[in-house]
Amino acid sequence: MSIFSGLDDLTHGRTLAATFDAFARVHLLRVGLELGLFEALRRPLAAEALAAKVGLAEDLVRSWLIACERIDLVRAGREGHELADLTRFLLDSPEAPALRALLDQVALGWGARFQELPQLLKGAARPHFGSPEETRRIAAASRVVEKRALAALARIPGTSRARRVLDIGCGHGTYLAGFLARFRDAQGVGVELDPVVAEDARRTLREAEVWRRGEIRVGDFMSAELPIGFDLILLNNNLHYFAPAEHAALFRRAFAKLAPGGVLAIQTGVVEPGRVSRWLGADAEMALFDLFLRCHENLHGLPDLPALHERLRATGFASTGEVAVWPGGSARYVFATRAETEGGEEATARP
Repeated sequence: MSIFSGLDDLTHGRTLAATFDAFARVHLLRVGLELGLFEALRRPLAAEALAAKVGLAEDLVRSWLIACERIDLVRAGREGHELADLTRFLLDSPEAPALRALLDQVALGWGARFQELPQLLKGAARPHFGSPEETRRIAAASRVVEKRALAALARIPGTSRARRVLDIGCGHGTYLAGFLARFRDAQGVGVELDPVVAEDARRTLREAEVWRRGEIRVGDFMSAELPIGFDLILLNNNLHYFAPAEHAALFRRAFAKLAPGGVLAIQTGVVEPGRVSRWLGADAEMALFDLFLRCHENLHGLPDLPALHERLRATGFASTGEVAVWPGGSARYVFATRAETEGGEEATARP
């Protein structure tokens, strides 16, 4: 064996070890957060003191601390172990609840599906997505980008002037509440299929003190009785609930509900590698999310961007564009604008 092949073997072994570390990191983080170990380490503690404080087995706490130290989740100091920067960030970030939900989703949601992947690849029946626990985790995790998304939405031409807003599949109402709180002259309608989730959305509007300007309706957007003349229609992280074959009908109906000059804004992840998204790791995350979606019978992959723009223009929208939500563009809004012309509800929507 030459020295070069030996170095290659060492490099590959290091990469494999990093893969094992990444798998372990998720679980060690979840344990530390769930059992209050990280919270207890806001002040340095030795293993025996930490175990006594949280009431756990001392030998396992000691071993957990060593494992966390090796993958940079805690640091060893003179007075004991203390938090590393990442774990302190997870505790104190404004998005801490969403980040914890994301950890849960990776460990419980993605983990379960990817364990089934060999059989799914062989043609086994794909499971149905939609248990209350799954939808709760997804909704909570999606709030990681919510503030950035609302800021990005404001950069789409025409949205800051929108006075009538429709949120399709509004979920727990956080985006609608956030938009109404930001734009005090706007009024909004959210449509949600699940009555329980819809009630949560009403509670969100009340807690945000925008309920006088917001209404939540239970039903399917494709068949619900809704007014026309909206200035802005939102599809936030839910295009993958619609099969590609349904996009034409979805966009026609949205087009018909828009006022002249109105905007349809579709927030979605994309599998489109770029230098920034690759450096951040977001391109890999979106590729994994796309695979996760396709492992379910009732979910569909992330959209192909050129095809999405083409479909929107074929519907009759005068122009389309994009605004990045996350640096590198792994999450973005694809928007389409209806021309400033008057017509009947269905008059200018193309088949």
